[in-house]
Amino acid sequence: MSYKKVFIGVGHGGSDPGAAGNGLTEKTVNLVVAKALRDELERHDVAVRMSRETDEDDTIQQEVAECNAYAPDLAVEVHTNAGGGSGFEVYIYPGGQIARTLAEHIETEVKAIGQSSRGIKTSTTFMWVRSTIAPAVLCEGFFVDGPDHTKFNTLEKQYALGRAYAKGVLKTLGIEFKELKEEEQNEMKRYRTVEELPEGLRSEIQALVDCGALKGVGAGGLDITEDMARCMIVAKRYTDIALAEQA
Repeated sequence: MSYKKVFIGVGHGGSDPGAAGNGLTEKTVNLVVAKALRDELERHDVAVRMSRETDEDDTIQQEVAECNAYAPDLAVEVHTNAGGGSGFEVYIYPGGQIARTLAEHIETEVKAIGQSSRGIKTSTTFMWVRSTIAPAVLCEGFFVDGPDHTKFNTLEKQYALGRAYAKGVLKTLGIEFKELKEEEQNEMKRYRTVEELPEGLRSEIQALVDCGALKGVGAGGLDITEDMARCMIVAKRYTDIALAEQA
């Protein structure tokens, strides 16, 4: 079986926070959206590589080099906008038909979740679309300092944006999107804070946070599923037992 490959560039990170506004920081939002995009693509058996999976320095030059070395079928750069406007917009290099098709499909899915669009735009200056060999798009999901930030100011809303991107990518690859069953949706639900977790998990996860063993992608941004939380708790209990036996 021949697997399709997609590279996801995650804008900013580490010492470069990107845009900020209304309690949102671009580097953090970008990572959440990118992870949602990745998760949906992998669920459909697409091979994915991300430029970063943690909050680390990652220049656009590094992203482009990593992407070209990976030689994907498609490439998506995830960003979040600023400047007081509103709406989604996507950039492509002039003349790239596959990239334009990808942009159109992503735009359609983003509009389907209730976000307005500023359109598909071309750029000869953005290094991502200019220097990436694969058909590439650069997505600006919303404005952190604009009125549409309320549409994406929670983890679940940001995941919905990433899933919309994924639907557009899958359509471009000719892969039918498979809706999640209710139990699968529950398994994939992400929790950003300890308070959002099921009550029986909160105290032990809070203990991991308090001791510094568990850190999120940003302030209050745990970004974990219930299964992940349970695995962490089991690991902590085994560690506690081992330490007690050594004492």
